[in-house]
Amino acid sequence: MSENMRDTITITLVANTGVLVEYRGVGLLVDGIHHEPGHMFSKVSKRDLLHMRLGTDVFPHLDYLLFSHEHPDHFSPGFVERHLQFRSVQGLFLPDPAHGSPSLKFLANQIRTQAIPHRIVDLQPGEAEQFSLADDLTVTAIGAPHMGPQYAAVKHHCFLLTIAGKNLLFTGDADHVPAYFVPALKGIDPDMVFVNPLFYHHADGQKIINEIFRPRTVVIYHMPFAKDDTTRLSQVVERDIKRYGQNGIQALVFRQEKQQFYLRG
Repeated sequence: MSENMRDTITITLVANTGVLVEYRGVGLLVDGIHHEPGHMFSKVSKRDLLHMRLGTDVFPHLDYLLFSHEHPDHFSPGFVERHLQFRSVQGLFLPDPAHGSPSLKFLANQIRTQAIPHRIVDLQPGEAEQFSLADDLTVTAIGAPHMGPQYAAVKHHCFLLTIAGKNLLFTGDADHVPAYFVPALKGIDPDMVFVNPLFYHHADGQKIINEIFRPRTVVIYHMPFAKDDTTRLSQVVERDIKRYGQNGIQALVFRQEKQQFYLRG
């Protein structure tokens, strides 16, 4: 590997909000192990779940698994438990099983029994907790409730990855409320922010992007692949990019399997 590539942060879409971030041989997978029905978004394929277990294809480095919340289009505890039977990890970031399903409680019990390194994340709105994983790698969890009153009981967290001085913010299904982000991001300038289509579409979400996040690049994710896009969500997002496009903020869309972006560390 060339020195230029070694110092490059590689960001790969797995499915939906499942994103693999790699730098210098370390891989962090955010919301990237799920394969349950009951939603309109693309599942992680069984082929990729197998590749993850074997460390093949784009998954030779899969060291940390991070999950924003327990919804089937983000996190399947049963599939994570199966994954861990085949492959060890350096750490997991999980929502509090006290607020989760029996499957999440079982997973939490298994990882405690097997002494697998993990962090249970249970923050109030606007709270943040930082975890140092290496000299040039930290994870900051941010309490930011799920959008929609029907999901008020769901524990949800965003993740800010700081890698070699670059900041990548994954907002998952966080609601577009400034108070969730202002204290946690004080003094931090995100280089790349990942938001879902509803966040990007809403005027309040745009205000947060432009006045609080102020990223170099905003990535719209939580998109079904073309074959699964029964509601033509891609067309809505394309219209929103034309409507909201701002000078100085590049807007990209993550909607193709194994699509990749790069940042120099």
